[in-house]
Amino acid sequence: MSYLVSELASGAYVIAVEDNDTWDVASYTNLYVLKREKQIILIDAGLERYQAAIIEALAKIGVTPDAVTHVLLTHGHRDHAEGANLFVHARKFVHAFDFPFLDVRLASKFLPFTPQPGETLLTAQGVEDIEITLVDTHTPGSVVLYDRISKAMFVGDFFCYFGEALPERELVAYSDATRKGSCHYVAGQAAGGGDEFNRFMLGLSKLLAYQPEFFCTGHGIVLRGEIQAFIDSLWKSGVNSRSDEKNNE
Repeated sequence: MSYLVSELASGAYVIAVEDNDTWDVASYTNLYVLKREKQIILIDAGLERYQAAIIEALAKIGVTPDAVTHVLLTHGHRDHAEGANLFVHARKFVHAFDFPFLDVRLASKFLPFTPQPGETLLTAQGVEDIEITLVDTHTPGSVVLYDRISKAMFVGDFFCYFGEALPERELVAYSDATRKGSCHYVAGQAAGGGDEFNRFMLGLSKLLAYQPEFFCTGHGIVLRGEIQAFIDSLWKSGVNSRSDEKNNE
């Protein structure tokens, strides 16, 4: 099974496993590694069938599965959670709302993120410099994680590029075309409206205050550079399209 590995910033990496068999379309499933002085944090864990590729990819950045200290899931779907059983020494976290998505044996090895004052902020016990926000889109327990050190924002499938080819095979890129396409997609979803889109916009509003340098999704390209402006553009695409719909009623 093929994969790509790229460094985002010092100590922060993306591993993208190419999967041509699991779904009706070929896609990449992304995992992220944060190497700290005393911790190695994995964000999402892929499918169990990816484990040989993940072990090989980790070796390229000097990490063994036994060295991983924490696994943090953006959400509980199996293509992000199933591979967590490889990391036997890691403390594993997922939002409590997403426990039902986990296999019973796997769920017993996970802890819930710890709620903080307020309705949406969370932490993973023992992990510093990562802000965790509940966005409640895609799954009830979907979270976005922001790493203050690398300035990477990990959004899981809250917004991702599942089934899309990498622009010129570049895993980490600015990609103006991807940004414009994302805004068009949000505008199109706004026209349809509905509860799911309303939850998406509420979740997106929680990300507007951050200052990320990388937009790290669960599948496909990682966007780099001017990410705050990109998120603001997504927000405006949704708000303006909804306003246009109301004006045309």
